[in-house]
Amino acid sequence: MKRIILVIALTTFYLSVFAQKAGVSKVNADDLTKTVKYLSSKRFMGRLPGTPYYEHAARYVATRFKNSGLKPLDGNNMLQEFNDEVNIILDAQVYILDENNRPIYPMRLGKDFICRGFSGAGEIRGEVVFAGFGIKTDEYNDYRSISVKDKIVAVFKSAPPWKPSSGNWGDWSPRAKARIAQELGAKGIIFIGEPNGMPKTMIYGSIACGSKPHLNKFPMIQAGERLTDSLFSKLPYSPKEYYEMLKRDKAPHSIETGKSVYMRVVADYQEFRKTYNVVGYIEGSDPKLKNEYIILGAHLDHVGYQGNHVYFPGANDNASGVASIIAIAEALKESPKKPRRSIVFVAFSSEESGLKGSTYFVNHLPFSTDNVIAMLNFDCIGSGDSIAIGGGETYKRLWRKAMRLDKRNTRLLTKKTFGGGGADAQPFHEKGIPTLYFYAKNGYQHLHQATDTQETLNPLVFEKTVRLGFLTTEYLAKGRYRKERAK
Repeated sequence: MKRIILVIALTTFYLSVFAQKAGVSKVNADDLTKTVKYLSSKRFMGRLPGTPYYEHAARYVATRFKNSGLKPLDGNNMLQEFNDEVNIILDAQVYILDENNRPIYPMRLGKDFICRGFSGAGEIRGEVVFAGFGIKTDEYNDYRSISVKDKIVAVFKSAPPWKPSSGNWGDWSPRAKARIAQELGAKGIIFIGEPNGMPKTMIYGSIACGSKPHLNKFPMIQAGERLTDSLFSKLPYSPKEYYEMLKRDKAPHSIETGKSVYMRVVADYQEFRKTYNVVGYIEGSDPKLKNEYIILGAHLDHVGYQGNHVYFPGANDNASGVASIIAIAEALKESPKKPRRSIVFVAFSSEESGLKGSTYFVNHLPFSTDNVIAMLNFDCIGSGDSIAIGGGETYKRLWRKAMRLDKRNTRLLTKKTFGGGGADAQPFHEKGIPTLYFYAKNGYQHLHQATDTQETLNPLVFEKTVRLGFLTTEYLAKGRYRKERAK
């Protein structure tokens, strides 16, 4: 009798190992890279929410979900619709002007400058005034001793590097700084980079501009190195020196630059446009556990394009994350051992403009958040030199299990972690749902730049990260992990 029990136990063990290996072996770098190459191609033009290009990408992901055996979570459609604002940059021009206000030096879109994603439209010209950080509070005011009426303001994009007595600077987003400048009579704003800041270039796309209202007729651009040098060429100090003076004195050093520019931005802004999360799920096989859910998420959106000059492919950020959850769904389909808990897969929209897709999703779940056991987020996992997972400081049992799975399988996970949430995991963490945030360490060299292409990926790190994601998902779906509270 003992021999029979031993044989059954060994058979069960080897079948379990076989099932795990059968699933994880389906995750491979070649397939992952092909998916990323397709999603980051010009076919989707940077996947800007509210555009036909994003909708096309969303429908492609829905098809991949369906082919992986996923079913719609709520209703008959995998596309979860909600509204978001969109601003399409159709064209932009910048010229340095001579003493007679005539254009002499053209600046190149995508090389010397880039528009903020929610730049207003308009054609303006005027003298450029440097106004430090563009901050105006009771305690500190960059505009205290200088007029910007009918002028164009140049400011550091960042907040001052010291803490005010109030504890923080409040809203220092691009829209907030632009709003201050506009209220003081300025025509437009030019953001310049913080010396030694990241990323090293200001020629990157961003639709994280702060809250509405939209400043429809107020152009907002970011200056690259050539434009910045030209604007400061008549001044006694460089931008870096001005930055250090501001930091040292904690007092304004605003000054007229003696340089004038022409700016023209053509944009199509709409406050409400349809966009979509893509949602599918695998129903759990255990009648007692199928009403418990594991959620896998990755944002599909990126920062789009500007005119005919530049588009931002978003290969690592975040076609890599979307490719990962597609690959995990496909691997689960091929695995002979079916998950006992239900697994939900979500490609979020509008992460880049403020986590709007993930927030909308978690606020419109067709089941209670109490039934969500854990959420795994995959963001920027294709480049870098090793695997990193956030959430370990808050959800220690979940983190330790991922560490053990790595030691037995992928052997590439760093020990450094952080608290729960972050990016699209944040809305889930705030609802009390345990989160792990998968990303690649040292993988942000091309973040939001036109160089974020499939060629920059690290196939080994990419494959191993997704394999660890699969193994973690499979473990959670077995039902052994019990939901833990944040610590």
